[in-house]
Amino acid sequence: MSTIITFYTAADDAAAEDQGPGRDKVVFGNFDVFASLEEWESLLLDRSMDDVDGPEQVNDEESPIILGFLPRLTKALAAANPAALADLTRRWVAARAQDGETLDPAQARKIIDAVAALARSRRKLYCQVA
Repeated sequence: MSTIITFYTAADDAAAEDQGPGRDKVVFGNFDVFASLEEWESLLLDRSMDDVDGPEQVNDEESPIILGFLPRLTKALAAANPAALADLTRRWVAARAQDGETLDPAQARKIIDAVAALARSRRKLYCQVA
């Protein structure tokens, strides 16, 4: 089964749900986005996995699911320098491997860099999973 994961920006939750991804989006696929977003929060904000809030689903649908990034995670991604993003990528790949998921490090870096670039837009960040 293939999963399409679209990261995008929107003005607010209603726009994210009603309008969906617009021109400011990046599309990837086939990784556990739910665990990954929690790991990014834990790793980037130096929080224990037990203290992670994780993304919030902003729609009531089963497909596509729309997840809203926590503002503090969006801000941390936007503020992260290349070294911090490289470190996040390395630790994320290792965390996914511990759960039995293999991520190509180069692809993982593309994902992190693309999402960080979206976070710099100063709009709310969302993820659509279909």
